[in-house]
Amino acid sequence: MSKPEFNPSSSKPPIESFHKSFSWLTPTLKGDREAEFYALTLDICQDIKTCINLAHLSNTDRDDNTMPTLDILDTETLLRLALSSSHLLSELAARRIDALNDHALTKPE
Repeated sequence: MSKPEFNPSSSKPPIESFHKSFSWLTPTLKGDREAEFYALTLDICQDIKTCINLAHLSNTDRDDNTMPTLDILDTETLLRLALSSSHLLSELAARRIDALNDHALTKPE
């Protein structure tokens, strides 16, 4: 029994998918370094908030003798992820500030 062949040039219309690409930015801002940094900052901060909220909820549940959302290992993993993410964001911001300061110092007045 032979397998059917995949023919991407067939006359059938492309199959739609449920997933659509998402961006905080409008297409006109794609490629704008400043706008992309703001979008990255928003993503990372929301991820950090989610990690901390889940960890807090799990710790509160444990304090109330309720089954927690996450076990202790997963709670600690999310807290480390939040810490690492905030460190990454601060490093990226520091590099951008350094570049801005270097540019300002070399710019003629």
